[in-house]
Amino acid sequence: MSADGFNCIDFRREKMADPRRLTEAAEEHLIACAGCQSFSRRVNAQERALQQAVSIDVPDGLAERIIVAGRSQTRTPFKLWALAASLVLSVGMGAQYWHAAPDRDRIALAVDHVMHEPQALMSTRLIEPEKVAQVFESFGAEVRVPLSSVRYVKLCPVPGGTGWHIVFDTDKGPATLLLLPQNTAKKARVLTASYGGMGVHVEPGGQGMFAVVAGDEEQARAAAGMLHRHVSWQVITAHGGNQDDPKRL
Repeated sequence: MSADGFNCIDFRREKMADPRRLTEAAEEHLIACAGCQSFSRRVNAQERALQQAVSIDVPDGLAERIIVAGRSQTRTPFKLWALAASLVLSVGMGAQYWHAAPDRDRIALAVDHVMHEPQALMSTRLIEPEKVAQVFESFGAEVRVPLSSVRYVKLCPVPGGTGWHIVFDTDKGPATLLLLPQNTAKKARVLTASYGGMGVHVEPGGQGMFAVVAGDEEQARAAAGMLHRHVSWQVITAHGGNQDDPKRL
């Protein structure tokens, strides 16, 4: 239980009530609680699967086939609904493609994620360095020099799983860091590019890849360099072992 009395039961109630919006107390609890991080990832995965299901085109004749099947067998209305939902969901989940996306798509996804959460850049409260270190550790990285300029941390649903959305200050202004899970067999290349009027720097690291989004390419590369001075990115190899990322900007 946290010092203000907010506990895991409180968090789970709030997360289930509205998976996309959490209070400040819930966000603080999430940063420090591995159990609630796991719970949050499961809820986000279910939410993402449902969104994919309702956004796809249902194959022609699917509804009619379900109705005919229901008339030919003894089924309750609930069972018919469950059958329809499971068929649509199966089609939707088969539409995932992000792990195989080319580099430019990763750049676009990073910027789009930042643009969809503009409130993150407005946050002014500083996150305790110890809690920031816990977040990096959960992603397979190690903070060797404390990060005291982080002012926003949130666990977000992202293509391919659940990732961390972090905003930190640099001498050039705020920058966004996205810690993103990724199929390690197809790890990201080191890449700096522009998209949507912003700069993005992408590298493999931790449990997948990290993307730094800033005002332009130079700022994104400089912000990534700052992170390298604070963080040791333990790259998860295809064989399950760890190795230090040799790149230092």
